[in-house]
Amino acid sequence: MDDIKQRDVVWHKKNKKISQIPREGLEFAFVSKDYKQIHQLVWCKDFMQDSIFGHLNQKKISIYGFSYDPEIDPPLYMEKTRIFITNFKDANFGSKVTENLREFLHGIEGQLKMAKTTFEKCKSPPPRYRKAGVYILNSSKRWMKSPPMISLYTLLLRIGMVHELGDPWHKTFKKVQKKEVDAYYSKTDNSFAEQAKNGLDFILEHGDRKVFHRDIQMNYPETVSGMVTSVFTIHDNCGLLGFSRGSTKLNFPHWHRLEKAKK
Repeated sequence: MDDIKQRDVVWHKKNKKISQIPREGLEFAFVSKDYKQIHQLVWCKDFMQDSIFGHLNQKKISIYGFSYDPEIDPPLYMEKTRIFITNFKDANFGSKVTENLREFLHGIEGQLKMAKTTFEKCKSPPPRYRKAGVYILNSSKRWMKSPPMISLYTLLLRIGMVHELGDPWHKTFKKVQKKEVDAYYSKTDNSFAEQAKNGLDFILEHGDRKVFHRDIQMNYPETVSGMVTSVFTIHDNCGLLGFSRGSTKLNFPHWHRLEKAKK
């Protein structure tokens, strides 16, 4: 789109080798209030919830080669979910973001009664990303409210890249879920969309503000049942799939309390 704002940003040096299962598709990074890239771009969306955990608890995290240190790295901007997204392999990336993804995201944000995402484009990206461009998304802070929510958000970003203009957002999600359309990253995301159905339906039914703690700190606690929370627990077990399977019930029974109310 011609009206997208160009923004000067401060780039983070790519200086670590991170172990990630995805090796292509969307790359993500959080961006600070003053438009500094907070950490390296990553393909694995679970590092995003790890960063929030580290920021909220003012605790250095290090997992699978990824690190975030609140004493060194810029703080997360907690008034908005502000991230970079890019894909250096996709020459048509810009139009997919500003048209297809925009319509898709605005659809679900409207259903959840959230502020709608706004889009900016980074000036002078590193050479690797110049062809595709790097885009800044400014979304509701509610997407960061809990590990399942930021996990859902990053899954929706990937699904939204294959959205067909004019379709309702849920039709696109269902197409990916039923493998009628290949997901943007790989067929793995088709499977993720299917496995995430219970969690997504539950959030849509009750609303994210009712499902998760109002106090964000309680959704990323430093301790659970008197034991220090491991970043590996946040990374491996507390995303949307863990929530959908019910494996978060032990550590986060509050998230599932409305299930009992239905019985």
